[in-house]
Amino acid sequence: MTGGRVWIPRADAPQIAQRLRERRRASGLTQAELAALADLAHSTFVHWEKGRLPDTLATAAVNALEAALRVPPGWLLSHEAQPLPDPAALMDDAGACTQAGPGGLPERIPAACCEAVGPPAARLRAELGLSVAEVARACGVSRPTLLQWERGAFPKALTGQQLRAWARALRLAPGQLLALPASHPRVHDGSAT
Repeated sequence: MTGGRVWIPRADAPQIAQRLRERRRASGLTQAELAALADLAHSTFVHWEKGRLPDTLATAAVNALEAALRVPPGWLLSHEAQPLPDPAALMDDAGACTQAGPGGLPERIPAACCEAVGPPAARLRAELGLSVAEVARACGVSRPTLLQWERGAFPKALTGQQLRAWARALRLAPGQLLALPASHPRVHDGSAT
């Protein structure tokens, strides 16, 4: 899906709402957290999760929700949506991406490894009281780019330099950002809000 809007048949609204609610809960996100990750108004998201979807949705909003929920493109609106692995298991897989050589981080971090970093990094940024603009500036990227990273949507691999700058902006040691779900107790134990 790219640009434009997608039509939502009335009969599909309850199924989409249920899928949205179940995946959000499985991901350990509050309604407010998921709404923020998808750049939606909290009240709008609450309505959608209750099945009160509009006749059409912006494709960008659907893409952002799917990225935040770590589901394949098209899954949310699919009639044949397959069960997905537990999002917590996906977060544990990020540890495999932290294995770098003795020189530290690799030159390029594969997008698949970075996808698990965004939402916990967003929660940590909020915990630290840092604005998106502050962290984006420290990383040398635009605000929309940082928001995209925080959603776990990486159009290409991050460089080691970008990852180090993001970690520094969040007051972490180099390499710690890739291990954030396991190493940051307030994110790992669910107490980050």
